[in-house]
Amino acid sequence: METAEVKRSHWPSPIWLVPLLSLIVAAWLLYDQLLQRDVQIEISFENGAGIKSGVELRYRGVPVGSVDEIVLSDDLKTVNVHASLNRDAEKLAREKSKFWIVEPELGIAGARNLDTLVSGKYIAVEPGEGEPEKTFKGLETPPDQQPDLGLKITLVANQLGSLKKGRHIYYRDLEVGTIGESELSQDGRFVEIQAIIKPEYSKLVRTNSKFWNSSGLTVDVGLFKGAEVQASSLENLLRGGISFATPPEAGNLAGPGTRFELHREAEDDWREWAPILKWQG
Repeated sequence: METAEVKRSHWPSPIWLVPLLSLIVAAWLLYDQLLQRDVQIEISFENGAGIKSGVELRYRGVPVGSVDEIVLSDDLKTVNVHASLNRDAEKLAREKSKFWIVEPELGIAGARNLDTLVSGKYIAVEPGEGEPEKTFKGLETPPDQQPDLGLKITLVANQLGSLKKGRHIYYRDLEVGTIGESELSQDGRFVEIQAIIKPEYSKLVRTNSKFWNSSGLTVDVGLFKGAEVQASSLENLLRGGISFATPPEAGNLAGPGTRFELHREAEDDWREWAPILKWQG
């Protein structure tokens, strides 16, 4: 009687295909999850008022992420915002990208960002160039108000008053610059305020120009004429600002670092000055 010969198959048993397929599916799901995972970033601000978990990050008005949590820095000088960017918006996280808090702005000259009165504040992002980045220093004012370029001068005052960083500087009620950082003088007697004049208006500032705080009201009371109330403009009054004027006999161009006294108010003739200045080109 012949013995049947059993041939072994060179192929593995089909039962091994089950765990193999499971492994492939699990690997694919993990890979897909990694692809869809949000990009974690950190943005530090000097002030995080109104920002909380869930606040949106927006690009061109479109939500591209949200705030996860807010923590204080170790030195308690900044507020660190931990946020998530949608995976399809990861290109927004570049070295030179800019982040800032958007809030409503109201003034006589107009209003901006009124939608935030209903929806609340949000963090706007402007994409930049460079390598991918995870940590950013947030701007305290929008990029179009950033004084990166321009003529930087110093205004010396007895009191800072209502003046704040980011407020405007005016020439004949036209916005021509921005207020920068403020600090005490070395002897502690005065406040030194950095002023940045836009490049295109820098030639308006001369060595004999006069600067004054146009944020407040000037009340002139007379026995027969009653009370006269003056303000450089209602916009300045509501938002705070600095104005300046140059006399008809204009001095030399003011250079970077030139120091000026910041007067509490303008003298009567300053507002009437109308020098002919070649400020363009």
